[in-house]
Amino acid sequence: MVETLVKMEEGPLLVAIALGAVVTGGYVLLCFRYRQGSFTFLDACLVVAIWAIGSAVAYPWVWNISQQTRAAALQQTLHTLRTQIQRYRMEHGGRPPVLFEGRLPQLTEATNLQGEPGPPGRDYPYGPYLPAGIPPNPYTGVNTVTATSTNPPTGPSGVGGWLYHEPTGQIWPDLPDHFD
Repeated sequence: MVETLVKMEEGPLLVAIALGAVVTGGYVLLCFRYRQGSFTFLDACLVVAIWAIGSAVAYPWVWNISQQTRAAALQQTLHTLRTQIQRYRMEHGGRPPVLFEGRLPQLTEATNLQGEPGPPGRDYPYGPYLPAGIPPNPYTGVNTVTATSTNPPTGPSGVGGWLYHEPTGQIWPDLPDHFD
């Protein structure tokens, strides 16, 4: 999970560096346009300084946008999961889906009225509710569902996907401070 978080943190830094490069490119173009191609060592030092300052200024801005995007994606994904669990419960006599080996097969496969998964058709008319599978947690990229014995959970499991309380059908992101 730590490796996934590190990879996700690289994105804003790379964007900030690219924005610094754009600003630097503008300076270089101005030098060539107004000086007919002369480019000195001082200009090279200024290019490096402008690139560094441009990247440093852009990084917090890009980081904030990245965090807002992940938060919005998390809320949307959580809404989808909760809505589909509720829909399953409505069509299956109030019973929540069963957790099996880190996934919720009754949401990702067609089921009959008893909740038994099977091939879509007349005998298994319900679902699949999430035909593309359990969506990954936008913060970690993990789609594993882990059982929790408390409602709401008291802490993350360390897996990084989703926490599921099977008796109630409640689901939360497997992240600290996200147990509403």
